[in-house]
Amino acid sequence: MSTATSLDYTQQPDNKDLDHIPGEYGLPWVGKAIPIMKDVYATVDDHYKRFGPVSRIRMGGQNGLLVVGGDLYQQVYLDRDKNFSTKMGYAKQLGGMYPDTILLQDFDEHKIQRRMFQGAFKNDAMRGYVDMMNPVMKHHLDQWEHIEPLVFFPSIKKTLLDVGATIFVGMEIGAEADKMSQAFLDSSEGLLGLIRMDMPGLKWHKGKEGVRYLRQLFKEMIPVRRAGDGKDTFSFLCKEKHENGEYFSDEEILNQLTFLLFAAHDTTTSALCHMVYYSAQHPEWQQKMREESLALGKPMMTYDDLDSMKITDMVFHESLRLYPSVPLMTRRTIRECELGGYRVPANTILFLPPTYNHHMPEYWTNPDKFDPERFSPARNEHKNHSFCYVPFGGGAHKCIGMHFANMLAKCFMHQFLLKYEYNTPPNYHPEMLSMPLPRPADGIPLKLKKRG
Repeated sequence: MSTATSLDYTQQPDNKDLDHIPGEYGLPWVGKAIPIMKDVYATVDDHYKRFGPVSRIRMGGQNGLLVVGGDLYQQVYLDRDKNFSTKMGYAKQLGGMYPDTILLQDFDEHKIQRRMFQGAFKNDAMRGYVDMMNPVMKHHLDQWEHIEPLVFFPSIKKTLLDVGATIFVGMEIGAEADKMSQAFLDSSEGLLGLIRMDMPGLKWHKGKEGVRYLRQLFKEMIPVRRAGDGKDTFSFLCKEKHENGEYFSDEEILNQLTFLLFAAHDTTTSALCHMVYYSAQHPEWQQKMREESLALGKPMMTYDDLDSMKITDMVFHESLRLYPSVPLMTRRTIRECELGGYRVPANTILFLPPTYNHHMPEYWTNPDKFDPERFSPARNEHKNHSFCYVPFGGGAHKCIGMHFANMLAKCFMHQFLLKYEYNTPPNYHPEMLSMPLPRPADGIPLKLKKRG
């Protein structure tokens, strides 16, 4: 794709002329944002049943198209004609807080930035991450013993903040790591600000202040990380080079690292919340996972143990099927194209909710049921269509950290299952949040029973 074309489509406003496509915009400006935030699946299901797999919708001031179904996701994610921009799909959501990240790059630019992460997610690096995260997890799990009830969401959130500080940045648990984590939380919370102005008193401003703090902190660390022998992600990014042999610039590293904290933390927090929720609701699966961990015969997993955790792997994927950590993905068309039999103008926002594909009965048996066996080799329901299961997206932009997320979940669950039995209150049916982070609204109160 030529530079001229790239500049052209990134400078164009969103197309809002979609009246030739069936659908319903909802309220002025807000559109369907409120029902989407309350229940993604129900809102999408209503549109799908009334208007079909492609329908017009409005969310937060953006007119766009709601798109569902394996065939359409395949067309968009594989993007063989280079017609769907990820950069412009997320520009208004994430671009103001995390500009020029790997998610907000298209085509050749995206390929270049993805190269920066090559060393950070290779087997040797991942092997080191396991050794780094296990003691941090143990530290937090030991502290949970006398908390009743343990509210899981804030507890795992704090645990994973410390894991992230250790693995991604190479910081030891302590005051400095806590300050960094708070700046990250401020930046993440800032994305929820309705008024996106960098003015004191506004949530967006506090988020921007958090990003500025992180960038300054990391900028001072780059020379040290580049000269050292650290095994954290930051160190790998600092040592990676362009094809011409030059290091990636400080600006490129800062852009990617600040976003990595955001992208990795919230998604893994959500995934573990649902793994624990469902395995507490289905104690037979909790016990199956525990027996698998007991069979390893060791208190902490190693990297070489990951592939043997077949049952935990099925629970991980089934939890992500029911509640994908990213409930709504977006793209924007670069030029006029056809989707689902409709003419779609250039610069049209596309909303792609993975959760709907994950519940379509043409792909899944009893799709609303928690049934990890559907991911077993005997059934492999996730292979009924290449794009019926897309918690990590697909195509060139498929999540670069998906294996890391799986690894982290297995390492945590192994220690958690060996140390505790856990259950939720009787007749527990919590409200389930869809946005911004899918999870039970009450944080999942757990009763822990220490084992042995």
